[in-house]
Amino acid sequence: MSGLEARVATAADAEGICRLYARVFEKEMSEEEWRWKFEANPDGWLGTVAVARGEITGNYAGWGMRLVVDGSEWLVYAIGDVATDPAVRGRGAFRAMTELFYRLAAERGVPFCFGFPGTRHTAISERVVGTRTIFEVSEVSVPCDADAPAPPQAGAGDFVGPEFDPLWLRAARVLPAAAVRDRTRVNWRFHARPNRYYRMVWIQKKSELTSWAALSVSGETALVADYLGSEPDGSDLSLLFRAAAAEARKMGARRLLFWEPPGGPGRAAIATLNGERREAGFPVIVRSFDEEIVRRFAAEAHLVPSLYDVV
Repeated sequence: MSGLEARVATAADAEGICRLYARVFEKEMSEEEWRWKFEANPDGWLGTVAVARGEITGNYAGWGMRLVVDGSEWLVYAIGDVATDPAVRGRGAFRAMTELFYRLAAERGVPFCFGFPGTRHTAISERVVGTRTIFEVSEVSVPCDADAPAPPQAGAGDFVGPEFDPLWLRAARVLPAAAVRDRTRVNWRFHARPNRYYRMVWIQKKSELTSWAALSVSGETALVADYLGSEPDGSDLSLLFRAAAAEARKMGARRLLFWEPPGGPGRAAIATLNGERREAGFPVIVRSFDEEIVRRFAAEAHLVPSLYDVV
């Protein structure tokens, strides 16, 4: 790797990483967005960079996520913003960054790292990193019924308060494998993010939240970025999805878009919706350090776009 150095990324690299991102992808990622995603992440981050002549020419990053699997919490990394400057491709930068990254991840005791690459990047990752596909992502598009009003128990807002944490504690008991979604993480993920707006909806009975969702509206589509319920069979989610559809209509959307989860309460609830199902065009891949936890995640994950939707 003549003339190139691979090292651990730091917050001081933000400006150089954003310049690399613009060169490789021909679109901007602001430094504010980068600092929200990584530096301000309540679960931390891990990144490696390749440097040539003082300029960052490669980036391999994972934003931290606390994952609950069968009642135990684990730190995992969601891989994203991977970039190598065309000027240094073929000089070993990608391999050097990934070898350093996964050595450090293993030392931190993570059971696996995961990502959502396109076809070309999947093949490169399999060959160089040793990742594998655990399943393809499927989408479910559901029309917002123009005649269905919001249920009287529905509420909406831009952030959640202390009443949210009891809902998360109940939801965690019925989710076999899911990212931690307490109040701190929900407000970081869906309220503090620059450059994108999320609308939260919920069902509340007296002073108790019983379910919650976050929507990201683009044109006529409202992406259901995340959701939680309290019932193990997902029976409380139909009312929540009705509230989400009503709120989405107010924002100009005509359909809700879900990811179809392999397990958990959401699988049964989404299966009952009268929607169009199609392949999303990308898989979930993992680099595994603990095969049993990967197996449980692949079988039962509460698969929602917020696991990935950070770009």
